[in-house]
Amino acid sequence: MKTEFFYGACTSDGFVSHFDGLLRQAKHVTVLKGGCGCGKSTLMRAVAAAAEQRGLDVELGLCSSDAGSLDAVYLPALSTAYADGTAPHVLEPRLCGGSMNYLNFGEFYDAEGMRAREDALYETQTENAAQYPAMYASLRAAEAAQRCLTAEAPIDRDELSGVAEGLAATLLPPRDAAGSRRTCFLHAVVPTALLLLEQTPRTLCRRVVVLRDHYGQSAVLLEALARRAAANGHGCIVCPGLLGESITHLLIPSAQAAFVTETDDFPFTGACFCRVELDAMLPAARRRELEPHLQSRSAYLRRAQAHIRQAKHLHDRMELLCRPCVDFAAVERRTQWELNRLFGEK
Repeated sequence: MKTEFFYGACTSDGFVSHFDGLLRQAKHVTVLKGGCGCGKSTLMRAVAAAAEQRGLDVELGLCSSDAGSLDAVYLPALSTAYADGTAPHVLEPRLCGGSMNYLNFGEFYDAEGMRAREDALYETQTENAAQYPAMYASLRAAEAAQRCLTAEAPIDRDELSGVAEGLAATLLPPRDAAGSRRTCFLHAVVPTALLLLEQTPRTLCRRVVVLRDHYGQSAVLLEALARRAAANGHGCIVCPGLLGESITHLLIPSAQAAFVTETDDFPFTGACFCRVELDAMLPAARRRELEPHLQSRSAYLRRAQAHIRQAKHLHDRMELLCRPCVDFAAVERRTQWELNRLFGEK
């Protein structure tokens, strides 16, 4: 079984990392250090592929600036993780050399070749970094529109609590276990899309409840469900929003139940157990009045995506500059060494 999350994401509060949850889960963590194009993601994909071939569950941490690249891979059966520890999600072993260690991909660069490209790399790196303040400003503007929606949409907390009670009674039976809670992102603004990883809840849970909500009502319902799930002995995966929302999606694998918020910007397109139309709790006339805020939020999210897309283009340019200086044969040898260590390959 393969699942995907974002362990970190660009939000209206800047880059927010939840890699600490991964470090708490895995007993054995290798922190990868190195610059552009040096093979970190390649090694992690090789580990993930080898684990899948052996029938092991694999959890991938996608890069929110490039969903085609990996920030981490976690193998629950081996309690083992590999994680990119470079900025903006800087990771350091608590005690290097034991259950956590470094793997320095910088040693695979040809230093002389990199020095010859330094001016071009610094220039491109500066252009890349310049995209992020504008991107974060766009996300803050989207959050301001979101705040207007939640302030002006009259949320009936009693009705939402009633909906939560009904869902909990049906989908969250008590179990003899301690409740738990971990946090990671299920959606992000990536270069190619406003991306919701909808395959993950479908993979982890037989029953996916989709909450149609444009006005910020689902957080009240989901917090109530998370409290009930924990009280009933379930482990929860809490997925916050990008615009200051404490919770946007809730996955409860032990109950085989997931609750996913969808909007026009982040639609859930697949089959589901049921849909709850939270939007319908607001009168149609009120929804029409709030339409400008919805349009503004969407426009700023798209603007943020444009900046992420340009940042990705510049990052790709840096990779092209770096790759001729990488000893990929050495990267492959180290990858094979890691596979042998994990799986006994010769």
